[in-house]
Amino acid sequence: MGAQKTLSDGIAYDLSPSSPLIKFLITLGSIITFEKIGASESFFGSDFRLLQPVWSQLLRFETILRSPLFPPFFALSVDYLWVIVFTFIDLKLQHWSYFKKAKIQKDRKVTWPLIKESLKLQAWNQILWIYPMALVQLIWVPPTFLPKLAPTITELFFQILFYWIAFDFSYFWFHLLHHRVRFLYRWCHSVHHMYSSPFCAAAQHLHPFELFFVATFITTIPWALDTHPLTYWTWFVVAQSVSYEVHTGYDLPFMPHRYFSFYSGAPAHDMHHLRPLTCFEPWFNYLDKMMGYNITYEDLKRMAEEKSKRYGLYDPEDEKGLQKIN
Repeated sequence: MGAQKTLSDGIAYDLSPSSPLIKFLITLGSIITFEKIGASESFFGSDFRLLQPVWSQLLRFETILRSPLFPPFFALSVDYLWVIVFTFIDLKLQHWSYFKKAKIQKDRKVTWPLIKESLKLQAWNQILWIYPMALVQLIWVPPTFLPKLAPTITELFFQILFYWIAFDFSYFWFHLLHHRVRFLYRWCHSVHHMYSSPFCAAAQHLHPFELFFVATFITTIPWALDTHPLTYWTWFVVAQSVSYEVHTGYDLPFMPHRYFSFYSGAPAHDMHHLRPLTCFEPWFNYLDKMMGYNITYEDLKRMAEEKSKRYGLYDPEDEKGLQKIN
């Protein structure tokens, strides 16, 4: 039996191409390496694509979607939506008890002059850098190929997860370097830290160099893989939304950090703006925890209480052996 092997205990197992084990390993490998799984090779029998109705409707706008200008302007529309919604909340609804309770730095009020100052810098960045770079894509980026089939849910999920992990890991080191190297912090990253209490409209308050790095990495990392356009655009929504969510300045009940302990969220990034040598990781928190940078507001309170207990007292070692009456 050519394809059949025997374990040391005498149990036979099948390694032929048609065996369930080999089919499963081939399918798993296809998912991990982001290869397309053909209809006849689907591990689940039929190539059912849940996103196909959505994709078919989108294909009606093929001329717009194929344009090299669509991805950058789509990403900017996500930015603008977050800024508009939370600027309205910050200026008009922040006195509501729901938002007052959720505000992280309750002693810091978001005002129109603060927002306007940040929007001025972002407008210059977009006029001088973002829009010209988008227009250049008309020259050197070919029209987007739009396949007839939508991506599978599995393909979309695992690719976006890969991009998320890759960006989170790389930006952690970029971010840490810009805090540890004095020149880089003063020249570049200090621009983002002009605000010690973040709010949504200031999420993109960046030096042009940092803006270029972040935008380029988010835009180009999917280019290294066989990424479906729908996955590419979904990645933009996810990456932009998470970046804005951590800058909202609110700890709202539905935010992901309340349900996933590995996600840093708004409280951690708020802490980073308040204490810039803590919480460097943008989205996850495993690197901060491994390297001792993960600090919470509860940690600060505990440290303050411990310090207050010892304030004005000798160190126990200095008084060791001395007699005390009461």
